[in-house]
Amino acid sequence: MSEDWRGDRRVTEVLDEADVLYVAVAARRGPHVTPAVFDRDGRGLWFVTPRRSVKAKVIARHRRVGGLVQHGRWAVLIGGRARIVDPLTARGVFSPGRLLDLPLAAAGYLGRNHRHATGTIRDHEAPTLALSRLLVSIDIRRLALLDGWEVAERWGRWPSADLLLRGDPPAGTAPDLRTVPAAVRSLLGDDAPVVLGWQSLAGPLALPARWRPAAGEVETSGAAMVLAGAASGSPASVCAERSRYRLKSKRGLLLTGDGHARLDGAGPAARTTLTVRRTTWWEGEELRSIDAVSV
Repeated sequence: MSEDWRGDRRVTEVLDEADVLYVAVAARRGPHVTPAVFDRDGRGLWFVTPRRSVKAKVIARHRRVGGLVQHGRWAVLIGGRARIVDPLTARGVFSPGRLLDLPLAAAGYLGRNHRHATGTIRDHEAPTLALSRLLVSIDIRRLALLDGWEVAERWGRWPSADLLLRGDPPAGTAPDLRTVPAAVRSLLGDDAPVVLGWQSLAGPLALPARWRPAAGEVETSGAAMVLAGAASGSPASVCAERSRYRLKSKRGLLLTGDGHARLDGAGPAARTTLTVRRTTWWEGEELRSIDAVSV
């Protein structure tokens, strides 16, 4: 792709200053979006994920991924190809151009995220912690800079197909959060920032969004959905998370199900609803999933 984005101060500031990369992969139930701390190098991004995570399992089969990085009013939307680098099995280590990059990538990642790494080690007593993680690289093929819901600039090949209907989206279903801890439930307050996962012609998307419980909707960037060739109906997910540097402080919620999107008039926003099929929440290393009851 064109590398001009590397010379855009707004893009590099977001990638350098943000703490979290939201990674979208095409899981069996639809786009699976979860956060990861990350680093960037000349070609793309690096992040670490547990060996048994959904991200790792999906990327082993389907390398196309989406990403979202946010800082202030700006958001960077990413599409690319992921590669797993596993020093234990040498998978990806000896791929072209990666052998020499690996020590530099690891050093850069630890330098940027040393507080996250230290907090994880303090809360995880197992001496095999490092062996339970994989390094993943993302080769960026397309990138867009969002200013709010507007697409301010784009690089690389995007489908740019308007497949969205207009009007009101069909009603979704409210998630059943009765068994979810209060600290996790609070992540879905009125107008809470969330990340919307959606499928598109460009692959899985991670989109900046706002939770609107009164309307039963999630508001997001319709302009970005059109850029990526997203349709009005898609498997979808909503991720809300908050975390500091300690592993025990990390908590979040992932709703997955069937999504419906409509462009909101002539503006750049889209209104979406979600028929929730599964609710997954986590606190520290504790993870629980609840399937919706069919009636």
